[in-house]
Amino acid sequence: MIRVDQGWQRRRAGAGVRAAAVTAVLGLGLMPAVALAAPRSASAPARTALVAGPAGLGGPPGPTGASGPTGPTGPGALTLSASDAQVGFIALRVSGATSAVRLAELVPGVPAGVPLGTLTPTGGQASLARAASWRCDRLQRTFQASETLAGGATATSTVSVTTPSCATRLSISLVTSRVYRDHPLRIAITDRWGIGGLRVGACVSHAGLRPCPTVTLAPGRRATLLQLRAGMERHPLLEVFDPYESLRRRLDVLQSTPVLLATGDSEMQVLDDDLAADLAGPTGDRVISDARQSTAISSPFLFDWPAHAVQQVNADHPSVVAMFLGGNEGFELGGVNCCGPDWSRQYAIKVQGMMRVYLQHGAASVYWFLIPTPSKPQFVRVVNAVNAGIELAASRFRTGVHVLDLRPLFSPGGRYIDSLTYRGRTITVHEPDGFHLSASADVIVAQLFLARLRRDGLLS
Repeated sequence: MIRVDQGWQRRRAGAGVRAAAVTAVLGLGLMPAVALAAPRSASAPARTALVAGPAGLGGPPGPTGASGPTGPTGPGALTLSASDAQVGFIALRVSGATSAVRLAELVPGVPAGVPLGTLTPTGGQASLARAASWRCDRLQRTFQASETLAGGATATSTVSVTTPSCATRLSISLVTSRVYRDHPLRIAITDRWGIGGLRVGACVSHAGLRPCPTVTLAPGRRATLLQLRAGMERHPLLEVFDPYESLRRRLDVLQSTPVLLATGDSEMQVLDDDLAADLAGPTGDRVISDARQSTAISSPFLFDWPAHAVQQVNADHPSVVAMFLGGNEGFELGGVNCCGPDWSRQYAIKVQGMMRVYLQHGAASVYWFLIPTPSKPQFVRVVNAVNAGIELAASRFRTGVHVLDLRPLFSPGGRYIDSLTYRGRTITVHEPDGFHLSASADVIVAQLFLARLRRDGLLS
């Protein structure tokens, strides 16, 4: 690792004149995932079940053959209808009711049916939007409504509805579009129904003797991530499966080593060496360092960062971009002076454009660091404006961009600190300028960043 005095000397060498405003940043992101399954509508066509009608003497027997006492018939009699218009659920509606109505699902082997609840009608009508969930093991569903009339008789009505098959329930995608040999591969699995509870597994052919990982989908439509490894084969077969369907795709596994682009201003110096040292090895990422001292997004007349981002992508095609930039910001942007909310919005526009370039249509991941609080008040004002712009830019990406916030550790509560105890060891947090992190702090940043990459499935 680079020693403290070496890090300080490296930053000072050729630093030039630093602008009055100071800031620093770093980021990672994931672009929209690459679909493995053919796209289809998020919801099935709405169907309203044929109403069986008033039941008279307890209604016609359901699947269990259940029957009840007689009840009235005619235009005003109890009527039950069903709809599966809401994806994942069956809605029930009763009309013609004169008192509380009991709902049940008629299930083979359960003579009385499975109770669903009791409705209190208003004007003879009542409904239950999520009376029952769709099921994979039983598509034909029969429901019964019953009420006790004034004379003690029971009126019933039954209805049947057929819900969609589980054969097209899953939506599957790769987290990134580049798959590397013997590196983690993450699959995003989405339950189109949104009700969860389905056990799903995934395997890659010829990936060794590793067992196929499985996961139980949680309720909701947020993707569940499942991680596996592609192995050494050039075109292995990926299979994602549950008891009702199997999705397969032939992968194109890159035989090269992933590239991590460590870029930014002088805040990236020393940190890039730590990352390269930590990732050294036959299966580690290849680190390309591109730190530009005394540069800023808000001073394109000195160095044009948006244009340079395009050049970096065209030259290196990085898989992960680590950005730590901002120590020289504070110049006018879009006709707005630093450092209010309007300036942060202008800064966010520039940062958002760079993030989009680095993402490469989902082929890469981008991490952008927020700057800890510096010692000098005039720098604090600029840093706060820059951090606000970075967070605003990242919020405009549904997936793919992740802001790595160093402030809770290195400036807790927004306060400048010059030392801290981390894992039993006390270190100096900043270099003598009160802005740059020390080499000891950079070691911690490298550890935190690589741990984040592993948690995100981008490193072993």
